[in-house]
Amino acid sequence: MSVLSRERLFMMFAGVPLNRIFLRLVLSLSLLSACSPAFNWRVVPNPDGGYTATFPDKPALVTRTLDLANLKVPLTLQAAQVNGLYFAVGTVPLDGDLKDRQTVLVDALSLALANNIQASKPALATTTWLGMPVFEMDSRGKTAKGGAAFVKARFFEHHGHLFEVIVMGEAEQPDPGVVAQWFNGFAVGGR
Repeated sequence: MSVLSRERLFMMFAGVPLNRIFLRLVLSLSLLSACSPAFNWRVVPNPDGGYTATFPDKPALVTRTLDLANLKVPLTLQAAQVNGLYFAVGTVPLDGDLKDRQTVLVDALSLALANNIQASKPALATTTWLGMPVFEMDSRGKTAKGGAAFVKARFFEHHGHLFEVIVMGEAEQPDPGVVAQWFNGFAVGGR
């Protein structure tokens, strides 16, 4: 380390309490890990879905009909997987038999996500995101092989569609920088 870089480093932390130094280092490392070469973040507009998401790799798009809560649910899922982490945006049109069934569908979708990681029935918190009320899920569980797993998801209705925005993976705790990048890179538009 050169004298100049030592001086700069000292000036950055001069007079800063030790706990704030630690916090600055942790935040810096989190941001660096979110920008690691494994994550090739790209803005992906989905005009049919009415959203834009910043995925960590090129996503795939699939539509399937699921049996949830005794209903036939057409779920369109756009997803990418990187380093054992799964990033996805799901949309369900709330029309026909699904009209006014948002609460039932959120419960069914969140339970399905919890079942994927062998977690108990999730408790959903209500919060505000993107200027609208959303249900938020934060669950811990296990993989099929017994390793630690997590899922974080947000569910909301927008312009007649139910959205689920998900990050899940094989870890005890997700990297906060990666989670922030994922959720901060999501936006909805008009249909």
